[in-house]
Amino acid sequence: MNDDSDRGLAEAARRQLDRHAEAVDELTAARLAALRRRALLQATPRRLPRWLPAAAVAAAALLAVLLWMQPLLRTTAPGGGLELVASSEDLELIEDLEFYDWLEETQAGSS
Repeated sequence: MNDDSDRGLAEAARRQLDRHAEAVDELTAARLAALRRRALLQATPRRLPRWLPAAAVAAAALLAVLLWMQPLLRTTAPGGGLELVASSEDLELIEDLEFYDWLEETQAGSS
């Protein structure tokens, strides 16, 4: 459909609805108006809690401090410290500890 036919359809629908609205009797119109007023009175706008802006400011300040402190919290060891953790000597030490744990368990079970 093109814009002209859409506009024509919308205008025809508007005219039809206006005719039906004018044909409503006074009693129905009064009841509808009363229901509308009651609905508008019940629909009070929601207010934000008073503490919410303060909490948002505190969260933003905490985030700013954490971002500012981030370089200080990183490991300052030469090479970033990863070489120390992943060195082959450390892996051998861990394997030796596992061997000694196994040896202790087997000796405790045999005695």
